[in-house]
Amino acid sequence: MKANFLRLRELLRNEFPGEWSEISGDNYPAPEWTNLAATVISLLQMLVILVVLTGDAMWNYIPGFRSGPPEFYYKMKDNPALTFMIVFLVIPSYVQSFANTGAFEVFLDDKLIFSKLETGRMPNVGEIMAALEKAGLQRGS
Repeated sequence: MKANFLRLRELLRNEFPGEWSEISGDNYPAPEWTNLAATVISLLQMLVILVVLTGDAMWNYIPGFRSGPPEFYYKMKDNPALTFMIVFLVIPSYVQSFANTGAFEVFLDDKLIFSKLETGRMPNVGEIMAALEKAGLQRGS
């Protein structure tokens, strides 16, 4: 998305010279729950590493597992490659997909000119130019 913003900024500077004191862009904030999910995933990954390093003996120290490791532990142990892929690749990628909002919002003096979140698509140059002219900006020669 940054490349889209940089192209738009350069175009706006050329089409509306002298109208801008600053054209800035920033990442749209991710939903708060994704930060929590990322923390939980990190803890899960550390737990998996701890289980791999300590082996079966670790379960003796966890209340409720004095009779032995749970069934999922043996399945993880039987399929280490699959466990690694799920815990370290699949789950983090899935959560990251929610953190990427795909937002491309265009504001002029705190007024929304175009919203990809509302329309579900990227704007074309003509739409942005028309909206800026409608907002009172004058195109240069």
